[in-house]
Amino acid sequence: MFIYCAAVHCTVLISSPVFLLWSAGKVRWQDFDQDLYVGATVVRPGQDPYARNKFNQVESDKLRMDRGVPDTRHDHCRHKQWKTELPASSVIITFHNEARSALLRTVVSVLKKSPPHLVKEIILVDDYSDNPEDGALLGKIEKIRVLRNDRREGLMRSRVRGADTATASVLTFLDSHCECNEHWLEPLLERVAEDKTRVVSPIIDVINMDNFQYVGASADLKGGFDWNLVFKWDYMTLEQRRVRQGNPTAPIKTPMIAGGLFVMDKDYFELLGKYDMMMDVWGGENLEISFRVWQCGGSLEIIPCSRVGHVFRKQHPYTFPGGSGTVNTRRAAEVWMDEFKNFYYAAVPSARNVPYGNIQSRMEMKKRLGCQPFKWYLENDKSVKHMDLCLTVVDRTAGSQIKMQGCRENDSRQVSEPSTESRTRDQIDQKALAVNERDLHHKLTINRNH
Repeated sequence: MFIYCAAVHCTVLISSPVFLLWSAGKVRWQDFDQDLYVGATVVRPGQDPYARNKFNQVESDKLRMDRGVPDTRHDHCRHKQWKTELPASSVIITFHNEARSALLRTVVSVLKKSPPHLVKEIILVDDYSDNPEDGALLGKIEKIRVLRNDRREGLMRSRVRGADTATASVLTFLDSHCECNEHWLEPLLERVAEDKTRVVSPIIDVINMDNFQYVGASADLKGGFDWNLVFKWDYMTLEQRRVRQGNPTAPIKTPMIAGGLFVMDKDYFELLGKYDMMMDVWGGENLEISFRVWQCGGSLEIIPCSRVGHVFRKQHPYTFPGGSGTVNTRRAAEVWMDEFKNFYYAAVPSARNVPYGNIQSRMEMKKRLGCQPFKWYLENDKSVKHMDLCLTVVDRTAGSQIKMQGCRENDSRQVSEPSTESRTRDQIDQKALAVNERDLHHKLTINRNH
């Protein structure tokens, strides 16, 4: 055993790898011993730096917890004056086996880049990580509270647990591998303070998973999805971009949010049904909350003057106990998409075989809130652009498989003839069986409202 002291705080190190006992009381983030915390879990020589987190942990561990990142905001944002009387927020970050260096940078960036009076607390929800000390040690930093699940609960139930214990009137949800940029919080809080039914997200910058370079993302994107119900980024139309040139800091109405980073009034979060607690682990929850917010009277916005970096990975670093995200996606489709769910099942036929549990309580909530039908969501100009679904020849060989995929301009593999919204799945399947390659100049348009 030996004792390490810095200023008035001492650390007792016992056994291996490392066990920390901080002195009583909280420490400022500036006084937190990054090297001791991160050093306990470094990648050893010969180990794969991508194995644990599916990003380069060696490069992440090299970075200081308060590293500088480029200010990627538009120049107009740097001269804006934000309201001073804004509500404080509880920042909720859930994690499972997150790299310590990434998790530490996330919380430090919140504390460093936010006006102190606007962050009431940071609630870390440890979703049963292998090492409880990953979160527990951070609990000694000022404003941080740590909750640990006694079993794996997944993103949705973990976030709800954090939200239920939050003491601020506004909730800010962040992933555990983010870095907040300059004045990221004020523009988000200002929009929610003006209208509690707004759910707002920053522009999500890219932190490279290989070298951790921070790269600014385009401000010309909206969240969207294909009929396979996978989230994607859509570029604004030329007309939309032209209009925005005159006011590049204006909020962007978006059909969908990515789901990892957003701000929402706590009372409104509760009124709107929090999250679907029958969803497991991760995936589909961003679809569900996006549909629900729009259909039940709220709105979704991306705020250009708020920037937060996020590590985007090519694969998940964890497993999905009991199944995949298809369960969650099917629950979202069954509750919110009405007859349009058949287009999802046409695009992903295997989803029909996935049990999705009981949705009665969510359907009752939908009725109680007087939510709009999915047809309204598709036709609502301020919400979502219309989408097409086309029969697509996978390749040009004899006997090629035909799938329902999102329509793409000038894709000669996409086929069939005009349809109406009332076309059933059986009709679609029958047409698919009859398609041959000489029909490639026809297009199956599911939605013809716009």
